[in-house]
Amino acid sequence: MIKSRNTLGKAKDQGATAFKKIFGPLLQTLATLGLIAWILWRNDATAVFSKLRDADPSWLFAGITLLVVSVGLGAIQWERLLEVQGLRIPGRRLLRAYSLGMFLNFVLPSGVGGDVVRAVQVHRDTKSGTKGVAATLLDRFAGLFTLALFAAVASALLVWHHPDPLFRKLAVATGIVAISFCLTSAILFSRRVVGWVAPVARAFGEGPLLDKARNLRAAFLEYRAHPVLVGQVVVVSVATQFLRILVHWCCAKAMGLPLDLAWILLFVPIVALISVLPISVGGWGLREGTQKTFFSLPGVMPGLSSHDAASGALALAVSTSLLGMLVPAVVSLLTGLLPAQKTEHHRTKEGI
Repeated sequence: MIKSRNTLGKAKDQGATAFKKIFGPLLQTLATLGLIAWILWRNDATAVFSKLRDADPSWLFAGITLLVVSVGLGAIQWERLLEVQGLRIPGRRLLRAYSLGMFLNFVLPSGVGGDVVRAVQVHRDTKSGTKGVAATLLDRFAGLFTLALFAAVASALLVWHHPDPLFRKLAVATGIVAISFCLTSAILFSRRVVGWVAPVARAFGEGPLLDKARNLRAAFLEYRAHPVLVGQVVVVSVATQFLRILVHWCCAKAMGLPLDLAWILLFVPIVALISVLPISVGGWGLREGTQKTFFSLPGVMPGLSSHDAASGALALAVSTSLLGMLVPAVVSLLTGLLPAQKTEHHRTKEGI
C-alpha cells in the first residue's frame, strides 16, 4: 500500500513537472506572438518594412563586421574567465559554443537559455561542474554590468546637456539598475548573506540546493586571487559591449535616422536589461516594443514627425535584433564546419 502511494505520488510529481515544462514555454510563445502582433498593429508596418528594404548596405555591412569582431572578443572574455577556474577548451569549440549561445538566447523561451547551453558544453569538454557554470554566469553578469555602466555615463551626459525632467528620471532609473547589480555582486561574494540564508533554506528542505550555491560561490571567489586577469576581462567587456552598441548606430545610419550615439548609449543598455525578463521567447516583442518606445520619444530624433520617428525606431529595433540573432548563427555554423582540433583539454576532478 505504501509502495503504491509512493508510486502514485511520484507519478503526480512527474506529471506536474511535465506540465510546467510545456506550459511555461507555451505561455512565453503566446506572449511573444501577442507582443509582436500588438506592436505591428499599433504602428505602420508598411513604413517599417520600407525603411528596412531601403537601408544602405554599406552601413549594414559595417554593423555586421563590428558584431563579428564583438563575438570574437566575447569568446576571448569567456576564455579568460574559464582559465581562472583551470579550464581549457580548444579555440574553435569555444567560439562555436559562445556564438551558438548568443543565437539561442534569441530563440529559446528563456533569455538565458544560450548561457545554459554554453555551461553544458563546458561540462562536456572539461567535466568541470560548478566551475564552468560560475565562469559562464560571470561572463553574462560582466556584460550586463558593463551595459548598466554605459547607461549611467550616457544619462549623466544627457542630463548635463538636456536639463529635462524626463532625462533626470531616466538617470535615476539607470542609477537604480547599476546599484542593483552591485548588490547582486555583493550577494554572490558575501559569506554573511549565505550564512543568513542557510537556516531558512534547510528549514524548507533546500539543503542540497544551498550546498550547490556554496560550491558556486566558492568558484566565484577564485577570481579574487586574479585581479590582473579580472582587469583584462573588464577591458574586453567594455570593448565588446561598446562594439555591439555601435551596431545600433550603424543600423541607424543605414536607415538615415538622425540618432546621436549618446541616445543609443543610454537606451540600448536599458532595453537589453529589460529583454532578459522571462516574458517572451528570446526577448522578442518585449525588446522591440521597449526600444521603439524609447527611441521615438520627442526630441530623440529631431526633424522627424512622430509617425516617422516611431516607424524608424521600430525598424531599427527589428534590424538590430535580426543581426544579433543571425550573425552569431552564421559564425557558429562556419566554426562547426572547420576541421576538428586534436587538443588535450584540462579536466578537473570535480563532478557536476
